[in-house]
Amino acid sequence: MKPFSFIFAGTSDAASDCLNLLIESKTLTLKGVVSRPDTSRDRGMKKQSSAVKSLAKKLTVPVWTPNKASEPVFLNEISEKKCDFSFVCSYGQILPSAYLQLFPKGSLNLHFSLLPRWRGAAPVQRALMAGDQQTGVCLQIMTKELDAGDIIGQREFKISEEDNAEDIFNKSLKATKSLITKELVEYLRGELKAQPQNHKKKTYAQKIDKKEAQIIWKEPSFTIHNKIRALFLGPQAFSFLNGKRIKIYRSKVIRKNYPNFNPGEVCLIEKSKLLVACEEETLSLLEIQKEGKKRQKIEDFIKGYPIKLKDRLA
Repeated sequence: MKPFSFIFAGTSDAASDCLNLLIESKTLTLKGVVSRPDTSRDRGMKKQSSAVKSLAKKLTVPVWTPNKASEPVFLNEISEKKCDFSFVCSYGQILPSAYLQLFPKGSLNLHFSLLPRWRGAAPVQRALMAGDQQTGVCLQIMTKELDAGDIIGQREFKISEEDNAEDIFNKSLKATKSLITKELVEYLRGELKAQPQNHKKKTYAQKIDKKEAQIIWKEPSFTIHNKIRALFLGPQAFSFLNGKRIKIYRSKVIRKNYPNFNPGEVCLIEKSKLLVACEEETLSLLEIQKEGKKRQKIEDFIKGYPIKLKDRLA
């Protein structure tokens, strides 16, 4: 059977990893990539390409970076490729109906949740912030309504207490490989029919606002821990210590209360342990980053910073 041709649309590192999985399939042929325009980052304001665009250059396939996916010239060039389907993963902007309808087999989206739970921009982060104990990855047919299309296949897995956003993306991509080799191919061959979602159970994963990243120490330790691991890849949870911002990358819940300490106060310091009191129980900080410095393990921070009991994070 002739390989199915496709256009890939994506931006993030996870999307780049997903594209690599698709390329490995002998039943699929990549005809081009759609990604975001180059953006200015860092202090030097140097233009940087997305992870997906960088990969496409290595693969020497056509790349489109429209400011808006509704641009007529862009849509016409995609149409001329006459591909069987489009595969979308973490593209970052709404694809119009005019794009979705260009492909006989449809535009298919890899979404990092168990739809209909956590439709929207930040499903992995919202699942972690909510303390979900399981999540997964879905392959669905894109429609005009956000993440509401019929589901071709899904894989479910558990979330451990230590998992952060990077861990969940890695688990999702591992699960995606079998979705591509089985359900995707079966759907393209006409051997599998997509199933509708239960729209009554939908929830939405709103885009992360940077204001959400500041830690509120009057919250329970689990709530704070969930925020830290959810924002591991950015914008990172943060607090202030002696007027200096510190980002917190890793933590651990300690199921013990220190009644003589207020939320936010350092309540225990040892050689490789720093505990902070919360509204309920305590949080152990494991990896942090001082303002203007590199990330470091907590034992290195304790060695080089004159922190003491009752110092307050706010």
